[in-house]
Amino acid sequence: MKTIFNITFICFVSVIFIGCKKYDDDYKAFLENKEIKYSGKIANAGYNTGNLRAQLVWNPSPDPSITKYMVTWNNGASKLEVPATTHNPSDVVKVIIPNLDEYVYSFSVLSYDSDGNKSIATEINNVRVYGATYIATLLNRGVNSTEPYVFQADGTLKLNFNKRDTMNVSTTIRYTNILGAIEERQLPANDNAIVIPNYKAGTAIQYRSSYYPEAGSIDTFSAAQFSDFPTIIKVTECDKSLFRNLNLPTDSPSEYGWVLPNVWDNIKGQDQGFHTGGSGMPQWFSIDLGVQVQLDNFRLWQRENALYSVGNIKTFEVWASNNPNPNGTWDSWTKLQTFTSFKPSGLPKGQNTDQDRAFAQAGEKFVFPASIPKYRYVRFKVLETWGGEGYLHFSELSFYQRN
Repeated sequence: MKTIFNITFICFVSVIFIGCKKYDDDYKAFLENKEIKYSGKIANAGYNTGNLRAQLVWNPSPDPSITKYMVTWNNGASKLEVPATTHNPSDVVKVIIPNLDEYVYSFSVLSYDSDGNKSIATEINNVRVYGATYIATLLNRGVNSTEPYVFQADGTLKLNFNKRDTMNVSTTIRYTNILGAIEERQLPANDNAIVIPNYKAGTAIQYRSSYYPEAGSIDTFSAAQFSDFPTIIKVTECDKSLFRNLNLPTDSPSEYGWVLPNVWDNIKGQDQGFHTGGSGMPQWFSIDLGVQVQLDNFRLWQRENALYSVGNIKTFEVWASNNPNPNGTWDSWTKLQTFTSFKPSGLPKGQNTDQDRAFAQAGEKFVFPASIPKYRYVRFKVLETWGGEGYLHFSELSFYQRN
């Protein structure tokens, strides 16, 4: 029995030995008796997105035998060969991959040496490429609706915009200059206003904003179309040196030496202006502006020692004409609008806040409808005063025209 066991054991060990010896070098058939050699791979691979293209970046392999890199995508169906021009690992290789679709890609980068040995692949995944679909989502930067534009003291035009979106790069302003040529200027992302020094009054302004879809993008993306800036209306003060008292027969006469021409003498804040007698309401007066103008607004200054009281004007109508009947009737006049003076605090007569006083001292602004034609003559019909008196008084009046 012992002899049989020994023979069996010897046979088993022999089989194992023979088997191991047989398979120990089988791999050589696959390698063709050659050693596997891997080239040095790239480091710190990344990307920057673009418009139907992408930029791949990496630090090159320090392996001096590297002669090229092979970039593949679309599961290897698309390839781009890149010559190895540096082996300094502190350099940055930048490669543009063009003609891509708006899609999320994965790229693979292999290093090759002069013998054709390649490195282990480096994957650059989740590379998003942008195009028309992204552009369709872009909106132009918002305009400051409270004060979209201002004509400055030097005559230049300032356009005001809302705070930028995070990824906004700039906004292109397109306008017509004083020579009649189309001109463009750039509003930087961090600025909320831009000054146009040579704008031609009465012409349209358009704007279009540009964005980066991601930080580091190699391309900027502009909104699909320009937007129209709100209509620019240059408003200037009418020339008071041309004003005259029309003094029609039915107009309310002045009293106490407070004659109508006082209200266009540019003197405000003093106890001086226009004052009528106490004949009851309504009362009216007429002014010749000297030339036909398209009125935009006017400012009226109250008599300061009686703010929101006594004979200061509260509710009134403004009429206009280019050919007033000399007999003083109303048949040749057109009503422009009814206005009511505003008191910020809303407090009763005799109680005024600092805000009330500041508002009145600045001259209360009243705006005409936008579509009115040009007129030369204006007529005020006062219906009610702040104090309910049968007379009226005020200090100064300024008219502003559209150009």
